[in-house]
Amino acid sequence: MNYLKYKENKIRGTFNFPIEFYFITPDDIRYNMHYHWHTEIEIIKIIEGTFKIMLNEQMVSAQKDDFIFISPEMLHGGTPKNCIYECIVLDMNMFIKNNNICTNYLKDILNKKISIHYDIHKNNDINTYLNKIFDCMRNKPLGYEFLIQGYLYLIFGIIIGNKLYVKNINTLDKNAKRINQLKNVLEFIELEYSRDITLEDLANKINLNPKYFTKIFSEMTGKSPIQYLNSYRIEIACGMLLTTDLSITDICLNCGFNDLSYFIKTFKKEKSISPKKFRNTMSMP
Repeated sequence: MNYLKYKENKIRGTFNFPIEFYFITPDDIRYNMHYHWHTEIEIIKIIEGTFKIMLNEQMVSAQKDDFIFISPEMLHGGTPKNCIYECIVLDMNMFIKNNNICTNYLKDILNKKISIHYDIHKNNDINTYLNKIFDCMRNKPLGYEFLIQGYLYLIFGIIIGNKLYVKNINTLDKNAKRINQLKNVLEFIELEYSRDITLEDLANKINLNPKYFTKIFSEMTGKSPIQYLNSYRIEIACGMLLTTDLSITDICLNCGFNDLSYFIKTFKKEKSISPKKFRNTMSMP
């Protein structure tokens, strides 16, 4: 079982309406957003609290009523604080199935030729339409599918008309190389988290010496590689605690920890609660 994916390939919504809505509170096992990316657009709305999120290599701080627009393939992750937030993830292909005059603009977004500004909500009209989209996804009034697609077209029209984007002219620059290196390490962690992994193993994935690798990894994620690996393992453990009958010892071993006391100590540090109490509390109806 692996409910976390650095590169997410899941189907959003339905085939005919590929838009997914998420409501996240501090009690959610996905509350801390580990670094990942996907081919869809993601829009986050902050309901309460604050959220510091890294978008590629740019740190963004969002607070109540802010939106964060995340372009396709953008590496993102961060730490919410006393935060309740909503997410909409939508597949851009829904807009380009029928070839029309808008298709080329939308393909530029999908193919990363342009990146939309993360703070497009500062445009008053866009802010209004984003709120309407979230209201529709939350309440699903009759005909909401038409309304949402209409609002999205209005938003894209405003983005293009006001040039609220940047052109990605050179995809082989230093920053892009660092981001791709980090993606390779994250994919390795996703696949191999259950086995013994050393700092040298992670550094070797991108042919860097461990000291320099630790420096750039920490700069991009705010954690050392081993801290991040253990944090990811704890998130996997949370899923196992809630969805399986495995013993805590078995979960410890399945998540790559070879010492139960260290696993419990790390779990408490991440979740402020023991694995046993987490299982009992979060499993309550």
